[in-house]
Amino acid sequence: MRKLLIVVIFTIMVFSMCLSVFASEVKIDFWYALGGNSGQVFAGLIEEFNQLQDEVEVNGIYSGNYGATANKVIAAVASDTLPQGGIIPAGPLFTGAYENYKILDYIEKYDFNLGKFYPGTLDYSKYQGKICVLPFNISTPILYYNKGLFEKVGLDPEKPPQTWEELMEYGKKLTLDTDNDGSIDTWGLNIKNIDWLFKAFILQNGGKIMNEDSTEVMFNSPEGVEALEYWKSLTDEGIMPVGLHDLAEKHFLAGNLGIYLGSSTRLGKWHGQLDFEFGTAFIPKNKTYAITMGGATAALFPSTPEKEEATWKFIEWLLSSENIAEWCANTGYIPTTGSALKTIIIQKLFQEKPEYKAAFEQLKYVQNYEHFSAMGTLDRTFYEMIDKVEREALTPEEALKEAAEIMTDDMLQ
Repeated sequence: MRKLLIVVIFTIMVFSMCLSVFASEVKIDFWYALGGNSGQVFAGLIEEFNQLQDEVEVNGIYSGNYGATANKVIAAVASDTLPQGGIIPAGPLFTGAYENYKILDYIEKYDFNLGKFYPGTLDYSKYQGKICVLPFNISTPILYYNKGLFEKVGLDPEKPPQTWEELMEYGKKLTLDTDNDGSIDTWGLNIKNIDWLFKAFILQNGGKIMNEDSTEVMFNSPEGVEALEYWKSLTDEGIMPVGLHDLAEKHFLAGNLGIYLGSSTRLGKWHGQLDFEFGTAFIPKNKTYAITMGGATAALFPSTPEKEEATWKFIEWLLSSENIAEWCANTGYIPTTGSALKTIIIQKLFQEKPEYKAAFEQLKYVQNYEHFSAMGTLDRTFYEMIDKVEREALTPEEALKEAAEIMTDDMLQ
């Protein structure tokens, strides 16, 4: 009887211990605005994290594209149904703008090294001067070019344009009416994400987008006007189509476009998939090399202390040099830290896929401004004003004056 009692007690203890271990695994929901190849790579990172340890289980949830995710976050804030964390576009607008600087508590608690990040990526992670998210899937625009078309028109396929002047010169040579019917069959240049690229043009001409604390517009300066005048000259000279920017990627993939300016994320999507060889380079400069960045950031939303700790554990793991390197090598997003850039993974990538190098090395020329409430208005306004300038409805000076008035009114509301 005594032996039986001992066995029963031992069994209960073991069972209790098992329950305790099971209960110690904290489950968190983590949204990510990453589809296609990027979404698959990110889902793989979540699976790897879950298999490496048994303290946290991350439930990764695809939250839709950037626009859909922003709408979901707004709705979740209103209904108090936010996930514990996520890879969120315009992250500071959904954390800092709601006075959520929770991630700073964990940065300080665990002495997390912010100094490892490139300064531009940290600017992208601030609201009103304070860190409220951490940089993750960051991209920059780069120049892609069709090496076969370069050779066809007598251009060196290993020497892409480096300046605005060369971009115009190359574009003219690459614009072709191959069947002499009066219609262009191959465009010299086209630009995707025109609002994003125009910001780069302003910076390359020595201008600014916003003042230091993002409270006043600066783009309607003489440098900004000159940048838009140059942009207009690309359509005036007939090397870039008017109003067909949404077709830029399609034309490039079809081999009907010499030079394409667009996101570095296409590196992961296009490698080994095109019927021709392409090269990459920095966005051509005027007075200086300069770009802005895009992408999304890792956010931590308030919940219970237990779940916040678990979310931080995952974010900290995600932002290790090796994981950043693995992520970037498989997607075309750029390393946010110098240590990631120096990893064996990235150095091997440069040897096997040299087209990645321009995007990653261009990061040193990033100029960014902090997130502010009217960022979406800025992008929409730039898009509309550029379209009006290309169609000669407004002059560059009139367009930027109108854009500045729209932005100022919006920021004062």
